[in-house]
Amino acid sequence: NLEVRLIKPAEEEKWDQLMKEHHYLGFERLSGEILKYVAEMDGEWVALLGWGSGAFKCTDRDKWIGWRSDQQWKRLKYIADNQRFLILPWIRLKNLASRILGLSIRRISKDWENRHGHPLLMVESFVEKGRFAGTCYKAAGWNRLGETKGYGKNASKYYYHGVKKEIYVKELAEGARDILTAELMLPQWIGGGRVMVEVKSVAVTGPGGLLERLEKLKDSRGGQGKRHPKKAVLAISILAGFAGMKSYVGMEDFGESLTQEERKILGCKYDDWDTQEYLVPSDTTFSRVLQKTDAEELDQIIGEWTTEQVKYERIALDGKTLRGARLDSGKKVHLVAAVAHEGGEVLAQQEVDEKSNEIPAAQPLLDKIDIKGKVITADALHTQVDLANYIKRREADYVLIAKDNQELLKKAIEDLDDDDFSP
Repeated sequence: NLEVRLIKPAEEEKWDQLMKEHHYLGFERLSGEILKYVAEMDGEWVALLGWGSGAFKCTDRDKWIGWRSDQQWKRLKYIADNQRFLILPWIRLKNLASRILGLSIRRISKDWENRHGHPLLMVESFVEKGRFAGTCYKAAGWNRLGETKGYGKNASKYYYHGVKKEIYVKELAEGARDILTAELMLPQWIGGGRVMVEVKSVAVTGPGGLLERLEKLKDSRGGQGKRHPKKAVLAISILAGFAGMKSYVGMEDFGESLTQEERKILGCKYDDWDTQEYLVPSDTTFSRVLQKTDAEELDQIIGEWTTEQVKYERIALDGKTLRGARLDSGKKVHLVAAVAHEGGEVLAQQEVDEKSNEIPAAQPLLDKIDIKGKVITADALHTQVDLANYIKRREADYVLIAKDNQELLKKAIEDLDDDDFSP
């Protein structure tokens, strides 16, 4: 019954005292952004973990990551250092340390974002040679990168103390090093919003990436209304949406959070007369550009691009009525969407004719995405012979619900016996 959890405010004094009394280095405080954990078994404290900000400099780690000094300065916050780890001296259980480490790093990124406003990409630890063998880190799947040179830091000065430590790291996200060294830091790592889909930098800037696809859209604005390139406006709005922003003001706020280098990559306008900076479109610019953009064409570009970013095996057909959007007739806009079961990403959507229902919209919707080898699920409305045959022709499978709209099918299912199914 092993559990690793964050300590409660009322427990901090006890945690600090135990760490001070029983850790070989003693304890004064953790440095930088911090989290304190306790490991419990049946309500009894068995171990303490203290996490803080990553080491400012570590030659072997920095070479392994491959980041530039400016990237290191901005992105060091995505690395946490296991600054203290203590199994309480009266506890003797085999493999306990590696189990605790595994449970801690399984939850630390989410905890870190809740506390400090951004997730983590990597964790590190420095294990003193001669005193410890680093067995628990190896058992928990950490990588040994080398050893330190025997220097420490006091205030802003480095000094030689001669105590060398082995360097261990573990990536918490797939491709963590690629993310830390990417030119564009994407919204899922910036933090502060619910990420709807995770994308890689190359998927935005490389061949076939988002920026290249957005070039296909025509810009219908007049000469006086083109202060900001349409591609940049749309790219920022899409990435802001993936970061959980739901308004034009939110899009502008997300744009303001981008660095100058990131704005340059996305194609933002450069103000060479006044600020000498890359500018972010205002909320009114986002509104104006999006309203003048062909929604169906943009939706298709986003849908095709999104399906390449997410891994999915099951697709749900899901109908929804848009709040606040109405047709010329006054009726509300109704859409049917193809949604990935695994992460809830919208892969494509199709507007439903106001004089019809979702049934005729299902096949045009699925025409927009690759469904080969996937499983399509839908509610009873879509339990139709034509749709089932279409899905099979596309080499996919389906799980549909039989209700009273398919009375004969429902009756046939009810009449089945257990012996009618293969063992």
